[in-house]
Amino acid sequence: MVQIYTWAYQDWKTITKETLATIVGLPDGITADDYKNITGEAYVAPTTQATTTSTPTN
Repeated sequence: MVQIYTWAYQDWKTITKETLATIVGLPDGITADDYKNITGEAYVAPTTQATTTSTPTN
């Protein structure tokens, strides 16, 4: 499966780094090492921002 993603990214240009990043760690996806081998860049997990609400104090 990694070979298909490699071809899609490097040769066919039918997949982007952003799309590859979404399949890192999925059961049928790729590993962070695979991502680096395909793109040449280290995988950085996306950060999530929590939305917080604050109550004003008087």
